[in-house]
Amino acid sequence: MRFLRRKQDESFESGQVTRITPAVAYDGDLYRLPDWPQRRREERELGRTHAAEGQIDTLTLQTGSVPRFHELEDERLAELAELDERTEQEIQRARAEFESQKIRLAESQRTFGEARKALEDSQHRVTELEQPSRRPGDGRPSSIAISGSHWPLIRRWLPAALLLLLLLIVEVPILYQVILSWGDSIAMTALLAAGAALIMLVAPHMYGRTFRSWQEHGSSAKGRWLLIGVALVWLGLIVAVAVLRRDALVKPLIVDGQEIGPTSEGVGQLPTMILLLALLIATALIAADLGRRMHNPNDRRLRELRAKRDAESAASATAQRAYQHDAGYAESIAQYLQAADRRKASRLRQLDSGFDSLATAYLGGVVEGLKDPEAASWAERIVLRRRTRS
Repeated sequence: MRFLRRKQDESFESGQVTRITPAVAYDGDLYRLPDWPQRRREERELGRTHAAEGQIDTLTLQTGSVPRFHELEDERLAELAELDERTEQEIQRARAEFESQKIRLAESQRTFGEARKALEDSQHRVTELEQPSRRPGDGRPSSIAISGSHWPLIRRWLPAALLLLLLLIVEVPILYQVILSWGDSIAMTALLAAGAALIMLVAPHMYGRTFRSWQEHGSSAKGRWLLIGVALVWLGLIVAVAVLRRDALVKPLIVDGQEIGPTSEGVGQLPTMILLLALLIATALIAADLGRRMHNPNDRRLRELRAKRDAESAASATAQRAYQHDAGYAESIAQYLQAADRRKASRLRQLDSGFDSLATAYLGGVVEGLKDPEAASWAERIVLRRRTRS
């Protein structure tokens, strides 16, 4: 069985995969080999003890029959029986774990596939939307939203903003003169100032935003009539404010009890009215156009789609890591099962060589305890005979 993962340095669009290197190795060993160094030390000590107590001597070595060897053989057979039992348990457990892991792998693969598909869909939609708008209503965002640069923003809106500022500079003296004409009435002064600001800037700006939304998304007949009605009301309010300003400008001023000429002295009422209307209408139109151009609803849509794409990219990366982990772990279990026979054969070899080393260590302890050169010679023959037989 082959488990695959996506390369880390390739994008999800490529669809390239590569064989997984298991990140987490499966460890299902239930059998542990004896601690051979410790056992050899014990056997050597036991050989010295038996020689010192007379349980074994040179004559026994000459016969070639060492009682301890029979005990070690019994231990070896018991260890082999335990090895067979533990190996079978390891295989059964590994198979059960492998089946469970295949279920988990299928789930993580499905989750990763869904996350990748959602990411591809979002990326496709973002790519389609990342085309600058050529005209209102084409469903495209502005180039400013696409690039994210501030310089196009400044270059696009600065001329209109400067013109609006110039009109406001012209408006301020007129508005100031109108406020003076209301005398000490703070409430009326504040009301007039708030109304002028609303009509000149805020209301046109919001109207421009609504108009752009209608251009992009369309509107019912009722909505279009509503826009026309609002524009007419807006125009009526502008005319009303212009009349109030004209009356204030043509009215004579009284300073320190003395009457002086009006601010618009030398200019007729009709030119004054035309000038005021032109200033108010120009200011309102510029504010409305700024609102229309600044608030393309597709810009927000692009931002939302990009945020959605980024979130899905993170989710896809997380799902990919989970899938890779599960696939690597399943691969590790599969390798463990495939190596069962080799692992058992290796353990058998280690058991045989390990018990041979125990017998050799025991004889070494016996020779050390007897301190007889002849015993050493016979022990060497026994060791050589055992190795030849094995």
